[in-house]
Amino acid sequence: MPIFQLISLILSSTLLAQGDIPASEVSIGGIAIGDSSSQVLEKLGEPSSKLEASDFLNLHYKYPNMTVSFSEGVVAGLFTDSSSACTPKQLCPGDSLDKMRSLYGEPLVTNRETGRFYEYYGYELYCWFKIPVNDNKVDSITVACQP
Repeated sequence: MPIFQLISLILSSTLLAQGDIPASEVSIGGIAIGDSSSQVLEKLGEPSSKLEASDFLNLHYKYPNMTVSFSEGVVAGLFTDSSSACTPKQLCPGDSLDKMRSLYGEPLVTNRETGRFYEYYGYELYCWFKIPVNDNKVDSITVACQP
């Protein structure tokens, strides 16, 4: 890696606040926020089912290891509880909190109406990882976005 890239990487990672991660990290199983349905089909193939809804996330592709949700034709949400669908740094459901912290640093801990979550926010992105924990292990990973 050229020295300029290394310095840039170090500076960008030190400028992030607790719970912030680079926007490029906010993806699961190779699918990123903003991918088109054709990109998803190219990467994952045909889903086992498609479900239409009448809210912000109006189309959901169900795969054996993850759900890909769309808004206005682009990916706007992701969910997995499968150990075979992971983040770019290879955080997967079933991994320990220690591994999560070693990969992404200290998360923000939020208490929401549906429980307690460990969260990492994409820097300059209105999307984040929402991670519930069970017995000190990652239970699932959701990429949620602000509509």
